[in-house]
Amino acid sequence: MSIAKPPSEFRLSESDVQAYADGMLDPKRAASVQSYLKDRPDEAQRVAFYGRINQQMQNAFPDPADETLSSRSAPRKSKRRITHVLIAIAAALALVAGGLFAFDISDSALDNASMMALEQAIAAQDMATGASAYVSSAKALADAPNLYVVGFHPVARREMSLGLFASATEYVYRNAMGEAAVLLVAPGIMAKPQPQWKANRVGETRLLAWTSGGKRYVLAGRANTRGLMRAADLMTGN
Repeated sequence: MSIAKPPSEFRLSESDVQAYADGMLDPKRAASVQSYLKDRPDEAQRVAFYGRINQQMQNAFPDPADETLSSRSAPRKSKRRITHVLIAIAAALALVAGGLFAFDISDSALDNASMMALEQAIAAQDMATGASAYVSSAKALADAPNLYVVGFHPVARREMSLGLFASATEYVYRNAMGEAAVLLVAPGIMAKPQPQWKANRVGETRLLAWTSGGKRYVLAGRANTRGLMRAADLMTGN
């Protein structure tokens, strides 16, 4: 359990993926991308798929030097078919880009969302009213991490949008003193595993963050909230 800022790490941008798939990335950056993908087979598969889509797009447009007179006078139906193919390819590229980058939420965005969620949870007097899209049925809370042993019980849940594609699941807990804590669970497609939690203090708020199993977690609460760090210990196995 250390209270420190994680070191900067290699970040794969959308332009890197496009250039890498086209074989136009400079050798030094290409080597970094190869090293990055070597330990991430799922991401390597997505980049390979991106390259295949690029190849399909190139094949849709034959070299003008190889075109014959008959191909230049092809019916409009063929042109429409190519247009449909390109639309499908564009949609596929958008999905790939979304999968690689839109879900890669920045640390600051996740921290800000956690602090906002905590303030709303503290302000809410009755989490069962459905205000702010909270739900509190037993079914909705069935998959909430079990924190009873450290004194927290789940009282509400909701889905929080963090961007065009990205979202996080928010769980609201309260301890025996009625103090609130919020756990945000978001996709961590591009995030490096960080099984040991690290803390960040923002004013009166303490944020405990870690990454495990392809997911990112942030547990937020007031710095003096009882059981907060014990809850992070429990979820990270420390």
